[in-house]
Amino acid sequence: MPKQVDHEQRRIEIVEATWRIIARGGFAAATMREIAAEAGFANGGLKHYFVNKDELLVAAFQRTFYRINERAALATGERTGLAAIRVLCMEMLPLDRERQVESRVAVAFWDRAASNPVLMKVHADSHAIWRHFFEQHLELARSTGEIREEVATALVVDELLWLTTGLQVVPLLDPRTTSPINQVRIVDTVLDRIRHLQPDPVAVPAG
Repeated sequence: MPKQVDHEQRRIEIVEATWRIIARGGFAAATMREIAAEAGFANGGLKHYFVNKDELLVAAFQRTFYRINERAALATGERTGLAAIRVLCMEMLPLDRERQVESRVAVAFWDRAASNPVLMKVHADSHAIWRHFFEQHLELARSTGEIREEVATALVVDELLWLTTGLQVVPLLDPRTTSPINQVRIVDTVLDRIRHLQPDPVAVPAG
């Protein structure tokens, strides 16, 4: 009998081969020939799984977000509120080798997405999912009294997204001062501040 081929698994293997090449040498190194060789295919063998390189790159970018979301869903469990937010933040950060590769690939894609509407949409759609997650759990934190009623959800969500985006980049450039321990401390400090945010003082008219 002919050997059964798991089409989706092969696509994942090709995507992950693409990541490894981009992480090592950037987009310039990610030719279809090099990707095929890295994935163990003959030259031209990728066309059975991806119509062209653009389709492959979109799939590779999408999978970076999918993996983060998959890990976060498993790690979140029954956690809600700031504890759930912390879990997602931790999965975004380059705290180990696997997540460092993801960050290198994500940073490379961000540069390309700035001038590619299709990749820009992948990024925007994924950030919309994270924004909704943060909003949902901030509301749960508010409903249980974990944070104050006056906390401005939109501003806090922006802060969390910008914080985690920055922490995906800076450790790649300056690992000495942004060790995994320091990354965790930064996130925990921000979450603790959100937990204790006070309402803005009411302005008192001058007498």
